[in-house]
Amino acid sequence: MLLSAKMADAARTLGKALLTSLNVENSTVTPSSTSQPLSEVLPSGSHGSICFVLTDMATNNQELMNKFKMWGVVKETGVDDEGLSKFYNDYFTFPLFKDEGLALYNDFFGKRKVGLTTYNPFKLYKGYKEMTQRLNGKGLDGNMTGEGMIQGGLIIFDKEGNARYAYEEIIGDELEIDDIVAALEDVVKDEK
Repeated sequence: MLLSAKMADAARTLGKALLTSLNVENSTVTPSSTSQPLSEVLPSGSHGSICFVLTDMATNNQELMNKFKMWGVVKETGVDDEGLSKFYNDYFTFPLFKDEGLALYNDFFGKRKVGLTTYNPFKLYKGYKEMTQRLNGKGLDGNMTGEGMIQGGLIIFDKEGNARYAYEEIIGDELEIDDIVAALEDVVKDEK
């Protein structure tokens, strides 16, 4: 979860990434502000903030999570506003921003695309079934609308707005909750 060298380099310029605050109502997503640098819109909790880039997180660590402000970034609007609205209303009711220059996707996470982990059709099918069962068990569904090949992740910022930890999304895999909790606890410990 520590920042890779490439992420650390990209983190130095994240403050210049342009984000547009989004207003989500019914099935419509509209900009609620003009684009502003990340450094000006970065929400901060008592210990920092957690940025979800095209992902969501479920955890039983609510007390720890309450010490951080959560917010999300999307790469596009106007393609599947209904799906984004459903995601926002049902799963992620935290502030959302659009990454205007795709700095978080391209620069920070390296424009990583979904790829095959194996060419064995039996393993692919088994992995797909396991992922589908896990998503169905959580009441989540996916769609095939929009550009879904670029992966995102999770970035943990300290209260000064510095990116401290990052988790790169791996499509089909669950988040490493224990690692994320350890990173959050580390940020809290360092702030004391």
